[in-house]
Amino acid sequence: MNMIRLIAWREYMENVKTKGFWVGILIFPLIFTAMYFLQTTLSNATPTRYYILIDQSGKYEQAVETAIERDHQRRILQSFVSYLLDNRKESDLNLTVANPNSGVDQFVDDVDADEVAALEEWLDSGGLDFALTMASPNLEEDAPPFVAPEYQFIAAEIPTNVDVNSSPEEIAAALRPYLRGDSLITVNGESADLFALILIPENVDNDITRPNTMPLNSGGPAGIQYWARNLTDSRLPDAISISINSEIRGREYQQLGVDNQLVRNVQRTRLPLSQLDPTAEAGEEAVSMADTFRQFAPIGFVYLMFVSLMQSVQYLLSNTIEEKSNRIIEVLLASVTAGELMMGKLVGIGMSGLTTIAVWLFSFYLFGVLYDSSQTELISQILEVVLSSDLIPWFVFYYFAGYALYSGIFLAIGSLCNTLKEAQALMMPMIMIQIIPIAMMAFVVLDPNNTIVRAMSWFPLFTPYLMMNRAAADPPMIDVVGTTILLILSIIFVLWFSGKVFRMGVLRTGQPPKMMEIFSMMRSKH
Repeated sequence: MNMIRLIAWREYMENVKTKGFWVGILIFPLIFTAMYFLQTTLSNATPTRYYILIDQSGKYEQAVETAIERDHQRRILQSFVSYLLDNRKESDLNLTVANPNSGVDQFVDDVDADEVAALEEWLDSGGLDFALTMASPNLEEDAPPFVAPEYQFIAAEIPTNVDVNSSPEEIAAALRPYLRGDSLITVNGESADLFALILIPENVDNDITRPNTMPLNSGGPAGIQYWARNLTDSRLPDAISISINSEIRGREYQQLGVDNQLVRNVQRTRLPLSQLDPTAEAGEEAVSMADTFRQFAPIGFVYLMFVSLMQSVQYLLSNTIEEKSNRIIEVLLASVTAGELMMGKLVGIGMSGLTTIAVWLFSFYLFGVLYDSSQTELISQILEVVLSSDLIPWFVFYYFAGYALYSGIFLAIGSLCNTLKEAQALMMPMIMIQIIPIAMMAFVVLDPNNTIVRAMSWFPLFTPYLMMNRAAADPPMIDVVGTTILLILSIIFVLWFSGKVFRMGVLRTGQPPKMMEIFSMMRSKH
């Protein structure tokens, strides 16, 4: 036991003393921090884009302009919600949708429940000015002033060489150089790129589709023509399509003698839905935000387990191959047995994995302390909820079980190979096996007791990830006990098998043996 402890300490120190170890650890919280700050920066970094609107029908220009303005107001609404979440007074995660503690919470809940209805209410009530007046009593005293986002889409003047009364084909041909970037438009006396052309032909109503009817237009582009080089940005065409279709339906309502305002009021009507937990005590059935976070927390644990395990077993594999190629293994085996060396490596690299997790948790704590805001306060509350749940014992068990299982396999691979290049062919199947349950994370949370998920949970290589992913859903006891027993038996077999392979392969040189050769050597007494 003393020799195992010494080997473990040696392996641990050999890893933590290297720059690569700390770079690999710190890069994760650094990426998280960068993404945290870049999210807001990038969302506001979209440049102003100019469009040209030509409505030959004379019916929809106002609707398009209204649509673009509504899209701008929608962005202001979304930005204002983020502003409230970041600057409101302390919130309570135990609140439910049916039990908000302030008008701010009710406002945020309404936006989350139905953004379209919330936008209508936002516009009818006076927009930003009313919202600021409503929210001011619930904001922190040192809250910064709200800065509304700038317009993303602005109408540009039509170039003088374009005849708006010509055919749609001629208009599109005249504006093609501007859309391609070969020519520039003029905006307020300055040159600018043309982002999009919105062309509404005179006979566009012929393309209107109604139940049990066919459009009259045949051949050529149907309906509104939207020309733009950037096809990935669908915000502008989506806003235009929704608004014009709404305009058409409004005209239909008028023809039928239906008041449009009544229709709008009906469309804004909604009934709240209260989520209740049948397993909770009487009077405590309402599902809170904290309960929701607990349900989705296993995804974070599984991802943390995957990253940490992959890092640990990779260190184990590379260290073994390096020591074997440098003949250090032979020196160590002169003082310890192969079994002691193997166990020492497993324990030492396992300690490195725990160090990685500890540094990550400390980094997140430090981030929350140094960058004090309502968002980081909310993150702290979420972490407190998660850490106080019964998920921690699950994570501890499956982390160590997963490490013992996979480290044994990777250690055996490392003992059979002389270079990392040789090991890549053998380790790739094991990496792909781990990716399967990772790719299923979101689906498992939605249906954790699905028959397929339950069946896959019994496969020992999947068990640590899938059972951890199912932990918050109270999986059947037969799955918990059965998979645990099978997992422990698999670990015992893998460590026994890996020990055999390690003793035979650690001093072996040349090409890695084939599987049948490995079994033949294991049957041999020598």
